[in-house]
Amino acid sequence: MEIEASEKYIKYFLPLAEPAKRLAPNIQKDLTRARMDIDPSIFLASSMLRGIQLGFFIGVSLIFAGYLTDTDILLNIGLAAVPILSIIGFFTFTNLPKIKGKRISRELEKDLPYALRHMLIEVRSGISLYESMVSVSSGYGEASKEFNRIVKDINGGKPQIEALEDSIVRNPSTQYRRAMWQMINALKSGTDVSNTLDTLVESMVKQQKLDVERYGKELNPYILVYLMIAVIMPSLGVTFLIVLSTFTGVGLDEMTFYQMLAGLILFQIFFLNFVKSKRPEVKT
Repeated sequence: MEIEASEKYIKYFLPLAEPAKRLAPNIQKDLTRARMDIDPSIFLASSMLRGIQLGFFIGVSLIFAGYLTDTDILLNIGLAAVPILSIIGFFTFTNLPKIKGKRISRELEKDLPYALRHMLIEVRSGISLYESMVSVSSGYGEASKEFNRIVKDINGGKPQIEALEDSIVRNPSTQYRRAMWQMINALKSGTDVSNTLDTLVESMVKQQKLDVERYGKELNPYILVYLMIAVIMPSLGVTFLIVLSTFTGVGLDEMTFYQMLAGLILFQIFFLNFVKSKRPEVKT
């Protein structure tokens, strides 16, 4: 939606998009794996525009604040912020497809073992691999979306192996690509696909269990860090400042405590997001 809203301005940045591809050589692959149906040149031009808008907005805000308060530092920071934040914004928006691709990959790997187990049960009961892919094209989140695209490609006339190979190219998940390569090898060699599916399901479930165990072990040092920064340091820090103020005569105003409270809130938000990002995507 943001790209469409700025479409009339994007055309002015299109001449710069081709040289910018050197800064993002994998942009086509990243867009494909993020399932973003947009031309790379248009996306890079849009990223430039949005980066400039970000830098201009923050820079002008700082300059305006410096003008109102007659603060030279804010004026200088605002002037420097426009080009610096524009460049940072461009690289940030350029990396959005890669971030989205990683999110899709995590969501897909969460449901993939269960989709493959469903396929395994059907293949062992005598149903073809194609029909088993049709049956898992809904109900398994991102995994179902990918199998649905494979089914559509096969229905459109592509050979089954070619449709699976195209799925490997456009998919961001290493686990999924490895699974599809093993299925392709089984189809090419004429071996029983059910044995391959059985091995894949077993290895994926085992890997998920290992990820959960590793995450549980990683939580212990995280909890110690949290207790040190969010509990021990604030309480001891406030006590130390109070004792210090009695010797130095420097009083503690309310603003100091509000700043400490704001810092604790920001740290806890950061800590919760950090722990959440480390949590393995396992379907319960």
